[in-house]
Amino acid sequence: MFNREPILYSQSPPVKILSFLLIIFLSLLFTLTIGIAMGFLFYGGGMLDYIKEGLSLNDPSFLPMLRYLQIINTLGIFVFPSLIFALLASKSPARYLAIKLTPSFLSIVTGVAVIIAILPFIHWLAGFNEILSLPECLAGVEEWMKRSEEQAKELTYMFLGTTTVAGLLINLIMIAVLSAIGEEFLFRGVLLRLFREWTKNPHVAVLISAFLFSALHLQFYGFLPRLFLGIILGYLFIWTRSIWVPVLVHFVNNGIAVVAAWFYAKGNIQHNFESVGEVDQPLVIISSLVIVLVMMLSIRFYEHKKKGSTFG
Repeated sequence: MFNREPILYSQSPPVKILSFLLIIFLSLLFTLTIGIAMGFLFYGGGMLDYIKEGLSLNDPSFLPMLRYLQIINTLGIFVFPSLIFALLASKSPARYLAIKLTPSFLSIVTGVAVIIAILPFIHWLAGFNEILSLPECLAGVEEWMKRSEEQAKELTYMFLGTTTVAGLLINLIMIAVLSAIGEEFLFRGVLLRLFREWTKNPHVAVLISAFLFSALHLQFYGFLPRLFLGIILGYLFIWTRSIWVPVLVHFVNNGIAVVAAWFYAKGNIQHNFESVGEVDQPLVIISSLVIVLVMMLSIRFYEHKKKGSTFG
């Protein structure tokens, strides 16, 4: 039987990247259109208010609709485009996204340990990021990113301010599960692969995908720590050749924040989710980085010995 080659299968990496951007745009447009149309069934006039004026981030009554729209955005920007692109670029979409390969238990456990051990260094990096500023010629861009970050913080605090078990579960699905799957599919499963195919250099591909991962969050003060996390996730993907390792690590990273925020909102802990893992002892911060580097190299050597090569 004649099997037709996927439309993007033989295209050059630049054409694939441009095609992927177009797919993201069309997917977001389609899902928003359908999502808003369905929103009228669930929220009636509230959805009309959103179309006209946007939603107030200070009004708790809008919280269900904000969660709904957040899920729609995650599906439209991250999940659906990655799946569609894999169908159009590969004869085996599941293999293209590295979904089929089951990661080793050791790599999973070590990966999770990495994201916990790195917290002190990440907080230090965030503090260092706060004292930086862009050149004068980019002052407008910096201010725009800071405004975007403030809006994102308001939205995050609104989501994470819940004290109910149902709210906790919804946040875990929305912020931890869907975000981890969607962002890893897009940044590691597709973009990292495309940039590696283009540059023929896995390290350059990891850096580019991590840069985009951080930049597209539009959070100026969180750029460096998110860039570093993106590098860790990129190498976990390349070395294990399974998308599920970075997905799980990403899930744990976000899940810790969600659970900590829930306990904080209930008054069970004194420090908010932003302070989890924060220390002011230089020795602990340096040790955090050293331990993580050792664990990452351990994963690299273990996977290389087991499989004979890294991600292909």
